[in-house]
Amino acid sequence: MSIITFDALQFSKKLQARGFKVEQAEGISETLQEIINVAEVATKHDLKELEKSLDIKLAETRAEIIKWNIGSIMGSVALAVTLIKIFG
Repeated sequence: MSIITFDALQFSKKLQARGFKVEQAEGISETLQEIINVAEVATKHDLKELEKSLDIKLAETRAEIIKWNIGSIMGSVALAVTLIKIFG
């Protein structure tokens, strides 16, 4: 995950410029800073990397399913041929 930078002082000043009292602006800024520090935020880059990883895993899974299906079909055909030779 990427690190999100948050300038609490700048945010507080913007709130004060819009009419918030200093205590309110600082309290909101501190609370938002705590939320950002605790939260794990995924960026667009993180999501793209996850998508690539999932695409690779999905392709591997498809290949594995196809491999097992072909093996099962070949085994069934071999069994059928054997049974026909024995009982046919």
